[in-house]
Amino acid sequence: MDFITRKFKKNNYQDATYPVYSEEEATNREIKYKSWRKCQVGDFGISDDGYISECIYRKKYKTKDQVTFPFGRQWVCQSKLEYIPHRNSGQYSQVGILSWDEQEAGKTRTKNAVKVYAEMMLNGDLIDWNLIGRVYRNDQERPDLTAKRLFKKERIQRMLDEEIQKALTEKNLSRGDVLDMILEGIEVAKKNKDASNILRGAEQFVRIMDMLPKKSMQTDTVQIDMTSTILDKIATEEKQSLKMSQKKELPYEEIKKSKKTSSD
Repeated sequence: MDFITRKFKKNNYQDATYPVYSEEEATNREIKYKSWRKCQVGDFGISDDGYISECIYRKKYKTKDQVTFPFGRQWVCQSKLEYIPHRNSGQYSQVGILSWDEQEAGKTRTKNAVKVYAEMMLNGDLIDWNLIGRVYRNDQERPDLTAKRLFKKERIQRMLDEEIQKALTEKNLSRGDVLDMILEGIEVAKKNKDASNILRGAEQFVRIMDMLPKKSMQTDTVQIDMTSTILDKIATEEKQSLKMSQKKELPYEEIKKSKKTSSD
């Protein structure tokens, strides 16, 4: 027998523990159960892989019903509801077994946001969280903070790393080539005693470091942790929160076009 602790509205979102029985355990306890598809609230239902638990909710939508059990939700149609995949993944609150960031990684809005971030990094621009937020979730009250939370996720950082690598490959460049060019520019600026360009080169160098999540790079005697650098920046900016009016999500190409027009 397994036990799952969940927070549901019916319990005022307080922790409640629910047992999940095997068929043998349910039979020994004389628990009456039926197919999960036929369950109403309070009934015990058997999953497609043979586990019994209590039906928490049954909600009717326009064309089909959805039922909720302690270990997951499912539409009452041809879909299967299995306990073991949910247990193995630790995902108990949704229909599928993918984590939130894995689900987001497959969405067009996330891919577009990653592209915009990568372009900013490669162009040496400051990271414009407002623009990235508008590309990703312009329907949120604070799209910029929503985007920052997204880019904290390791899966999204890997996407960013892959996007940057792809862009560099298309230009027949490596990260080393980019770093070499920046360092050469800094050396020229030093010879010309050009403080502003030295600082700009240093900023670009740090941004290139941020391209490499969860990797470290030795520069002379300085050890730079790229992941902590970018996460610290995001955490600092998140603290400066101001309310904004809710807006509708804009297509990536439209926002990109408007940015280009404003910079001309």
